[in-house]
Amino acid sequence: MSQTTPALRLTNLLLTPGTRTRRDPDAVFDRMVAHATRGRAPLSAEYAADLDHLRLVLRAFADHPGLSPLGWMAGQALVDSRIRNRAVVGDLHTRHPEIADQPVTAPVFVVGMPRTGTTLTYNLLARSPEHRGPRLWEMTHLGLAVDSSTEAALIRRTRKKYAMVSRLSPTWDTIHPLYAEAEEEDTFIRAHSELHASAIPVPDYVERLQTFDHRPDYRFLRDALQVLAFRRPARRWVLKHPANLFHMAAIRDVFPDARFVWTHRTPEVALASLCSLAEAAERLHRRPDAVDLAETGRTWLAIMSRGVSRALDQRAELGSDVVLDLPYERLTGDPAAVLPELFDRLGAHWGAEDEANLAVAREAPKQRAPHQYSLERFGLEAGEVRAAFADYLELLPALRA
Repeated sequence: MSQTTPALRLTNLLLTPGTRTRRDPDAVFDRMVAHATRGRAPLSAEYAADLDHLRLVLRAFADHPGLSPLGWMAGQALVDSRIRNRAVVGDLHTRHPEIADQPVTAPVFVVGMPRTGTTLTYNLLARSPEHRGPRLWEMTHLGLAVDSSTEAALIRRTRKKYAMVSRLSPTWDTIHPLYAEAEEEDTFIRAHSELHASAIPVPDYVERLQTFDHRPDYRFLRDALQVLAFRRPARRWVLKHPANLFHMAAIRDVFPDARFVWTHRTPEVALASLCSLAEAAERLHRRPDAVDLAETGRTWLAIMSRGVSRALDQRAELGSDVVLDLPYERLTGDPAAVLPELFDRLGAHWGAEDEANLAVAREAPKQRAPHQYSLERFGLEAGEVRAAFADYLELLPALRA
């Protein structure tokens, strides 16, 4: 299947005049901040300082020689949405101080590499009657509760926005379909993620993520969840994002009663799938001749192996009552037995509605084309992947027992 659609080529042609702003990404960033805060409370010192790291992302987009016009527009949109989120949430907390009293009690974070069962686990946990996860439309339009007609309009706008991805990429719906009304990953709220490197290399930014304090970003997540919960029915939050795996200690510092469900599968499968997702993102953001699949493989082998190594250290410190292991083979082999057990360990109730949700979740993949991927496509060999994840592979046999 061709990775470049006529719609993508036309879109890049139409967006070419807008690439002139690449010459000064710092000025673009400053205009975004000024626009987002206009008429709102100024950003707090912590919000502003944490957001400023995203300058590195915008600079990387602007400087990448193979970036397409659509890639520049998308890079700006990524950064602009995170700036807007900070401005909106900060303003609402200023105008309604009582939002800060909204409890975020014992949230559950589903973590794990891609293709390890995170989506199935997340969907089943988040859609349980006593739980909830942030929906894509809510994260796209952060704010207080709205009436039903306004909500319907926001859902339509979100659906229209993300339908463009499906039109421009022939493989995106197979890899990671986006539904406006469905629960999605909390990276749509927060500022920072190693997965920002999916579209183009952002080495300076990824390197900074190894050393800087992630707690401000998760404190912002807490603030945003309080906004989304304000004047709405109280439910337990369930979150998901692959890169949260690397930062469990920071999450636990912000959410002292948080618990994690870590899904496990052989890293060869997970890494090949992630590289496939990255390839789809690269083809949306770059010129066709600027996609280097071997570079993609090297980049994600380094990011994921280093991140999983950090996660193993944190897992040992947090303990088995905080980090619950869920092997892919057990999850997919007998989910009707494994998931009620997981719910019980989390102090949640598994009932008839959860049984129905499981039936729907197991049927959904059958409606989509299979996602095909391989390590070889990205210049990787199974042996070098196993060597990079050697410590992790030592853990897996015991989890399957």
